[in-house]
Amino acid sequence: MALYEVHARKWENGWELRVKDVGVTWSPSLSDAESRAREYISAQVEVEEQNVHIELLPRVSDDLDQLVLETRRAVHDADEAMRGAAAKAREAVYGLADAGLTPTDISHYLGLSPQRLQQLAQG
Repeated sequence: MALYEVHARKWENGWELRVKDVGVTWSPSLSDAESRAREYISAQVEVEEQNVHIELLPRVSDDLDQLVLETRRAVHDADEAMRGAAAKAREAVYGLADAGLTPTDISHYLGLSPQRLQQLAQG
C-alpha cells in the first residue's frame, strides 16, 4: 500500500493535481479528484489502483483555506456536542420514564417533540 499526497489547486478548468515525485494531472471537479489522481498514479508508477491511497489536500487561497479549516472544526465540534446531548437526553428519558412520567409529560418536560423522544428511545 502506498500513500500519496495530492495537492489540488483550483484553476479555470477544474483542479490541478500535483503528486510529489509522480507528476501533474487534473480533474474537472474536486469530487472526482481522488479517483482521477489514483488512476493517474497507478498508470505512472505501475501499481494496482486499489493499492494507491490518496491524501487529497485542496487549496484555493490562504483566507478561504483557513475558513474551511475553521468550518470543519466547528462542524465536528457541533456533531460531538449533538452526540453528547442525545446521550444526556436518552438518559433523562429513561430516568423520567422509570419515575412514572408518560411520554407526553416527558416530551413537555424536556422540550422535545414526541418524534424526537421516539428516536432517542430507539437509538
